[in-house]
This record gives sequence, structure tokens and C-alpha cells, in this order.
Amino acid sequence: MNKYEIILNVCETHSISKTAAQLNYTQSAISQAIKGYEKELGFPLFKRSKHGMELMPNTEGILESLKIICAEENRISQIVANLTSLDSGYIRIGTIQSVSYHWLPDILKLFSEKYPNIRFELTVDGFNPLKEKIQENKLDCIFVSHYSVPDLPFIPIGKDELMLVTPKDHPLADKVAVSLSDVNHENFVLSSDGLDYETGQIFELNNITPKIRYRLNEDFATLKMVEKGFGITILPKLLLYNAPFDVCIRSFTEHYFRTLGVAYTKTPPTLATIKFLDYVEEWSKNCLSFS
Repeated sequence: MNKYEIILNVCETHSISKTAAQLNYTQSAISQAIKGYEKELGFPLFKRSKHGMELMPNTEGILESLKIICAEENRISQIVANLTSLDSGYIRIGTIQSVSYHWLPDILKLFSEKYPNIRFELTVDGFNPLKEKIQENKLDCIFVSHYSVPDLPFIPIGKDELMLVTPKDHPLADKVAVSLSDVNHENFVLSSDGLDYETGQIFELNNITPKIRYRLNEDFATLKMVEKGFGITILPKLLLYNAPFDVCIRSFTEHYFRTLGVAYTKTPPTLATIKFLDYVEEWSKNCLSFS
């Protein structure tokens, strides 16, 4: 308890004795704190009246400034706590949709059982917005594919196969095995991250040119369009797991994969974030399973 908080408490209670009782100090200690601060100011801050301890006229501005000082000191203490202990903490997590559904709930539940005082803020978005946010220091870590963040520190978690998705009545749905060449010149529904990442790279390397008729910014909306017969698409297996759409899903004979994991800032993370990253890596080795 610093002298500013003592002064503010006396302003609230109008009583040295009440402040001493509330803060568990002696009345003498409270009086000394007031006198010491008044000496710093060079004039008295309080006057005694029948109503108790009252501020001297025209000193309200000092009181407001003391409130700001105390608030900022508390904020600094919170920041220090985040950096140096796990008694409290705040982690800003960004994630793609599939990870938010299938991995993060389990990770956060188990981690919170070990560290119940750490709070989280979650942002679900595509690769581009998540990368921008972490570069602007608006997020502490992001769950994305390795291909999307080549310049950031990255902890791999697991492989995620890219799958062909077609309407049930599409000719490719009758094939037991499909090749990437089967996609060439087919009507294609482009999902949220477009051709900027793994799918685009695969197309480019194999000279594949699908007919992109629709581009959507949400993966489940893409699946609905495929279900309704607007075209085919390529989406990762983790996103498709238990997805509520009546579509046909096939793996390619060539078997294309992306590596999912968690990326973090190059600036030193907080202790809470470091502990969380360590836990994610441990979880991936001991608990991860999906099919």
C-alpha cells in the first residue's frame, strides 16, 4: 500500500481511524503518511471539520491525479505479473476455424485446469488476417499452417491432409481414387484463403487450372455451395471432420498435406504465453488424434 492509496482512502472515509482499520495500519502511520505528502506538496492537503478529514479548497485536481497514478501503478503491476508469474496472465490467441473446433477446446480446458488464473481472448479468422494481427502485436500466438507464416517462430502440431470435396452426384464422386489432374478445368468453389497458400502452390506446381466461378470467405459456406452443386473444392481433412454437409470426400492418390501448428511473435513472449506454447507442444505429442 503506497502513500497515494492511503491519501485516497482518507478522502473516502474522511477519517484517519477508519482508514487505519481498513488498511490494517496504525493511526500514527496514516497520519505520518499524510504529513509526509503534505510536506512534499508544500501546503496542507486536508483540514479537520465536524465532518472529519476534508480536502482543502481547490485540491480536487490533485485527488484526480492521484487516482490516475494509482490506476497506472496497478496496470504496471498486472503487466509485470503477466511477465513474471503464472498467478495471473492474459493470452491473445488467433486460430483458423478447424483448429478452433477440434483442437483448442481440449487444449484450453486441460491447460486451464493447471493454470486457472490465466485468461484468454480468441480470434477466429483466415491466414492473412491472423498473420497481420500478430505482426501488429494484436495477438500473442496463432494456430495456422507453417506455409502461411514462413517468417515467424513455429511449433508444428500435426499433419492435415488436403481432400477433394464434390457434390454427391458429381462424376468424380463415383471414383474410388482421384488424382489432382481430375480437378483441371472443373467448376471450382474457392474457400476463405483462396490460392495464396498450399492449394494454390499445388495447382501451380502441377499446372492445374480449375474454373473458379465462386469465391467465399468462409469455409462452411464453401461446403454448402458444393453440396448444392455449384462446383468442387479442396479443403483440409480436419475442417471436414464431422462437418454437417451431404458431400463426397476423397483423398488424392498423390496425398497432399499441410503442417498445422502454433506461430508466435519474434519479440519475447510473456511467461504465460511461453507456458502455453510449451503445453501445446506437449499436448500434440501426448493427446492429439484426429481422422
